[in-house]
Amino acid sequence: MQVNLGGIVHLSTVDWKGLSSMVLFLRGCPLRCPHCHNRELQRGENLVELYTIINEIVKVKTVGCPLGSGQINLEEAYKRMTAIPSVNSIILSGGEPLVQIDQVIALAHAARGLGLKVGLETCGYYPERLSRLLKDRLVENRLIDKVFLDIKAALRDPEYEKATGIADVAPRVLESLRLAMSSEVPFEVRTAIFPEMPPATDLRKIANTLLELKKEYPKSKLDSMVLHQGRPIDREFEPVQMERIRALSRSVNGLVDVVIRDTTRANLAFNQ
Repeated sequence: MQVNLGGIVHLSTVDWKGLSSMVLFLRGCPLRCPHCHNRELQRGENLVELYTIINEIVKVKTVGCPLGSGQINLEEAYKRMTAIPSVNSIILSGGEPLVQIDQVIALAHAARGLGLKVGLETCGYYPERLSRLLKDRLVENRLIDKVFLDIKAALRDPEYEKATGIADVAPRVLESLRLAMSSEVPFEVRTAIFPEMPPATDLRKIANTLLELKKEYPKSKLDSMVLHQGRPIDREFEPVQMERIRALSRSVNGLVDVVIRDTTRANLAFNQ
């Protein structure tokens, strides 16, 4: 089996709260979000044998994160060396990883076999594939330990079409949200804040949707709604200031628990 690989972050401490993660980026995405941070992974081909990636996971799990090239100072060397034994999870990201559902399942099984927790970052476009993944089990344990669901706007058009560049996405995401709610798998909703979105209005709509579904699925393991700052990639704009994002979070207090998080990744190594 081959994997259309976008790249690897060997160590991230910001993607999964409380855990240190190896992040695998898989190529391919059905969306065309105007501010996509990984636009180079929407298309393209970089086929890598599955066993090669599994070997890389084994190396990071047993030996530690590669130090990389170039000169580093003693403080940085100490930080990296002390981080070596701490990778305890993998996150399957993209692009949209569920474009490659069979590869995701194979990688998840391999990671769990190594004693690693498995997280999935998804835009929610493929609810039927998410359902298949959430139902997959390893003996008494679920295959996926946590889902990170990216909700980009209020779950209706035209808001969602503007946010994703594609029509009729909102019903798919809503179905994926329902699946996450009903699965009893821990999950987190993530929303990036950009200048042109009507953030206070959209956030309240998203929060109200979450609140209504939590009543419908009382056993849901929704951890939180995470807000992070949308940043420019290939066209310039002034990001929404963090103070403003904190103020926006207060506008939905009482509806859901909101966390403000800087999701800047470290040690990014794309295989382009």
